[in-house]
Amino acid sequence: MHRRHRLAAAATVVALAGSTAVLSAVPAAAASSHAELYISPSPFHPGYYIVIVTGHVHDAGPTTTVGMRLIGDDPVFNDDLGVSLATTVLGSNFAMETLVWHGTLNEDPEGGDEIFAKVSASNGWSRSTANVNGRY
Repeated sequence: MHRRHRLAAAATVVALAGSTAVLSAVPAAAASSHAELYISPSPFHPGYYIVIVTGHVHDAGPTTTVGMRLIGDDPVFNDDLGVSLATTVLGSNFAMETLVWHGTLNEDPEGGDEIFAKVSASNGWSRSTANVNGRY
């Protein structure tokens, strides 16, 4: 089961990385930094979700690292969901993946959940992704 999860996750990352590969053909001056969040149910771990953050960091060096933290979007105070990851940028692109229990993503027990990732790089760039809405 664990091997199938890894293969499915790797296929997902490769598919998502393919969408950022188009950016590598764009001149460096025209490419802009960005980050995207994806959340989908795990086919191999009931009750868990695969969380993937991908993106591009313009002017990233060979040792640039990128970190992310999952946040629940609320009108008054945002909830830090206690999920964080870090990776090294590869050719200005990055991808991070983790498995998260549904209860962690359920930041609004009485309604829908709005999740985003705060992403920052060691070169000073930072951004929040768009919200991913769901009922976890």
